[in-house]
Amino acid sequence: MPRPGPKPIPTQLHQLRGSFNVTRHGRGRAGEPVPEGELAATAPDWMSPGQRESWAYAIAHAPKGLLKPLDRGVLAVWVEAEDRHRTAVQQQAKLDASSSLPLMTRGKDGQPIPSPYLRIIRHAAETMLRAASELGFSPAARPRLAAGQPEAPVQESPWTRLQVIHGRQDAS
Repeated sequence: MPRPGPKPIPTQLHQLRGSFNVTRHGRGRAGEPVPEGELAATAPDWMSPGQRESWAYAIAHAPKGLLKPLDRGVLAVWVEAEDRHRTAVQQQAKLDASSSLPLMTRGKDGQPIPSPYLRIIRHAAETMLRAASELGFSPAARPRLAAGQPEAPVQESPWTRLQVIHGRQDAS
């Protein structure tokens, strides 16, 4: 049965965000899986040249130490959506260059209708934004990660922990 409330945040993300609290997050996380290694800078073989370029760009500019081999699928979704978005935008620009009605095309009856590329652009952008949020690629996601400021391990005495449990605010 699913647990009510928000989804738990992995310990690594708490540490990157600076929200890790030993008394709150240190207990009950012994079985939490920790992905190993770093995600390879080499894109999967099945990707097009444009997608491979996007993969390399994403790896080079992602928060250091965040992307693991397990994140390969989410990154592939972002790369494919970014490539599809770019292609649709370029095709729409070609249509607009030779049209008196930007963002429109003619239907079967000759009446102006919205360009089918607009739906492709919107869907790809939505997919990119969802994947970007998971990967820390958006302006809203980056502050939550606080990457580049690794938290030093906190050495806490049992007495300090006891003071916090008993409500002393100045325990540090």
